[in-house]
Amino acid sequence: MKTPTENNFPDKERLIANLTIAFEAVLSNRVRSILTGLGIIFGVAAVIAMLAIGNGAQKEIIDQIKLVGLNNIVIKPVIEQTEEQVSADDPFNKEKNKYSPGLTLKDKNAIAKILPDIQAISPEIIKDTYIMNKGIRRSAKLVGVEPPYFKLFNFELEEGTMFNDQNLIHGMPVCIIGKSIKAKFFPSENPIGKKLKCGNQWLTVMGVLEQRIISENSIKRLGIRDYNMDVYVPLKTVLIRYENRELITKSMIKKADKDKTTTTNYHQLDRLVLQVAETEKLSAAASLGPSCMAKIPFSKPGILCIP
Repeated sequence: MKTPTENNFPDKERLIANLTIAFEAVLSNRVRSILTGLGIIFGVAAVIAMLAIGNGAQKEIIDQIKLVGLNNIVIKPVIEQTEEQVSADDPFNKEKNKYSPGLTLKDKNAIAKILPDIQAISPEIIKDTYIMNKGIRRSAKLVGVEPPYFKLFNFELEEGTMFNDQNLIHGMPVCIIGKSIKAKFFPSENPIGKKLKCGNQWLTVMGVLEQRIISENSIKRLGIRDYNMDVYVPLKTVLIRYENRELITKSMIKKADKDKTTTTNYHQLDRLVLQVAETEKLSAAASLGPSCMAKIPFSKPGILCIP
């Protein structure tokens, strides 16, 4: 009876013989072997490169969707340009503008009741301002928002806490800053609880958002801004401590009388972002927008767009 080692011996010889024949064939056909090897290498490399390009494009599209939000409808108010005054000799050519209180929080509440399938709604006020701390000054955007804003645009806190009910109701001087704000003004310290001057108000930092990677190409194509340089405050904080454009003040009247050719933004809100529950109902909700706007307080039409 043969042992297992003796049974495997012919197989080993056969394997060695096959390898010897293959090696001799490669040596006798060197050019063909090199071309075959190169074909295999380039073929595998091409497949890997195509997969990498596809995955990269997919990731870029997903990142862009996260930047503008999913199933969102954006309502922006129309800011009319001031036209040249008609001569007194031709009074019939004067067009009477219908009074409109502008885009306000009342519109937000009305839209939420009228439009179906609205999952979330976020009003926004955006102001160009500057921020200061420890002798450093930098221009930035002050953005008044409510908590749904961060969910609509997929913002996550890196550290700190979100606005609480007391902050939202009373318009407390608190803020959540972007990652670049932290890097610029608090490079080697924890910003939570620290003070930051934004415009003419001192704000207490409550949280820091995770960094959003935004390319220059995305900023141009999507019409967005660098969110990392934004300062977010409760909506009522802007209305109480900075400016409420719904209210007519003496300074606004003087400014309008002084320069009648400039465009005045009298809208309380700069935009409303609505999130529809299901993608299939997005077009239907957008088509109902104009008819809903006719029923809500601001009479001048707004601009609806779906990112």
